[in-house]
Amino acid sequence: MGKRHLTPREIIAQCKVVARERRMTDRAAWTAMGIMCAYAIMQKEGFKGKRISFIASRVNEMEAEWQKGNIDLKAISKKLFDKAGWTVEWQEYTEKDITARKGTYKYWLDLKQIEPQNAINEYATRYMLFFFTSLMEKYGFGKERLTRIEEYMWELLLKYQTDKDEINTWIRALYEEAGVVMEMPVAPLTQTVGSVMTGM
Repeated sequence: MGKRHLTPREIIAQCKVVARERRMTDRAAWTAMGIMCAYAIMQKEGFKGKRISFIASRVNEMEAEWQKGNIDLKAISKKLFDKAGWTVEWQEYTEKDITARKGTYKYWLDLKQIEPQNAINEYATRYMLFFFTSLMEKYGFGKERLTRIEEYMWELLLKYQTDKDEINTWIRALYEEAGVVMEMPVAPLTQTVGSVMTGM
């Protein structure tokens, strides 16, 4: 049986997804990352509604301060490294990372996603830095607790990369166990590499 090609309707649908993601890049990272952060501290540290809400609010406050130029990301990254022995970083996704054959539709589709993927990676990295900083400053997290959360979040990311529906379980658990209502995440981009939200 020959290779199946996408129908015009399927191509249009994929293009619409990419266009939507490009418009919503500033929300895409935190909608899913926020759920993972909240679920991780609930599962590993027993955080409930009030403390989870505080952390989420603090992350938003730090983002606003960063936008005003009042927060030095290198400084808080160093602070996290000094405390935990690791920090949160990302690598820029470039055209060289595209595995599809040049000149194909798939190549073009991935090319269109480089810019929003890099923006999502940058947002997600920043939010995680703010998240861990908040845990250190407000609740005195040290190396052991920070590392426990960080390792668990990577487990969650791997699950999310292979099964996007997994996040519905976390949303339901946050509501039932912690009384926290989380918005559904913005749908991920169609590609499977290049972003901490879709796979490395």
